[in-house]
Amino acid sequence: MAAHEEPTGPFSPNRTSLAACLLIGAAGLLVLGVQPLLYGSYVHEGRIAETSLGLLAAIEIAAIALGSAGGVALLARLPARFVALAGIVLTIAANLLPAAVPLLLARAISGTGGGLLVGVAAGAIARSKGLNAAAAAFLFLQAASQYAILQWFASASAPGSAADVQHALALIAVLTALALPLVPASLAQAAHHEQAAARGTIPLSGWIGLTASALLVGAVVGIWAYMGLWLEARGIAPERIAPMLTASMVGQMAGALVAISIGERGHATTRAGITGLALIAIVALLFLRGADGAAGWSLVVGYGFVWMVLTPALTGFLLEADPTRRSLPFAASAQLMGAAILPTVAGMMIETPGEYGGIDTVLIACSAAVIFGLALLAAALAARPRLQPGA
Repeated sequence: MAAHEEPTGPFSPNRTSLAACLLIGAAGLLVLGVQPLLYGSYVHEGRIAETSLGLLAAIEIAAIALGSAGGVALLARLPARFVALAGIVLTIAANLLPAAVPLLLARAISGTGGGLLVGVAAGAIARSKGLNAAAAAFLFLQAASQYAILQWFASASAPGSAADVQHALALIAVLTALALPLVPASLAQAAHHEQAAARGTIPLSGWIGLTASALLVGAVVGIWAYMGLWLEARGIAPERIAPMLTASMVGQMAGALVAISIGERGHATTRAGITGLALIAIVALLFLRGADGAAGWSLVVGYGFVWMVLTPALTGFLLEADPTRRSLPFAASAQLMGAAILPTVAGMMIETPGEYGGIDTVLIACSAAVIFGLALLAAALAARPRLQPGA
């Protein structure tokens, strides 16, 4: 089936233009790497209460998700370079706003700008021939750039203020503009004329697939977000937790590289299912034996590794579930929305009194969400529309 093999429309970005789009998209997500440092500075400077950090993170990530969806929609009407430029300008402006501007508003504007940049990357990935490899490369760039900027600030002799971090984000956005000439003039998603289902609307299987992607990524991010607290609750010394999480980030980069090497081989849905089950097994082993010793390190690093093999497989799964490709450009938006909502909901469980509260409940609930997401993978395939002969 042609719809399974080739991007719709006459244009597929070459390696140079694809790399430029992925770099721009990674810049839009760079704030995720410095959120702990940035948000900690906000608390220390008295700009926000510690109890409101979850809301701030949810608003910023949700703004990135919505901005990404908006960016994808704009690509159908505007040149891709204009969408990227708008995202760069918003990101710069938001990070240079004076402290008098309400913090939630400033971070929402910054998130919207970052989302537009992610939308450009999502549009390029959706039109790429090597769909799985492109998605994995995007994840690798995200992990590597976020790790690099966090390590750069961590190596500084004195901790940076919130303004220092924001100015760094604004400067990187300025440098990102250098890649604009390499962005394709258009990344509009064209449709197969032979397929009525491809004309505009996302089919049911695509919506189910997007929901599955949101659940899986949101649950995985939720477990990761509270991993440090869980390790501490399990008796791991605080000075050992940071190196373990840093090693897990290295595992994430290694997993993304493996996903790139796998590329289009095999069935993405099968790979997503196997890696999803592997994540549940890792969490179960952490509960059963704890995180002490070399085995504990291996489990934490393995979690990061498997996570980054799973996530790009979800993009390939969407193609298998939605042959019209209509849902593909919104994969990043769905995943980011899941990453905004599920960790926030999971955080509420920590404060829940009684037997249903606590950090263990957060990890168990997120693992249950992974299982539900895996069930939706099968449901999406079952709802897949049948293509007309010759389509």
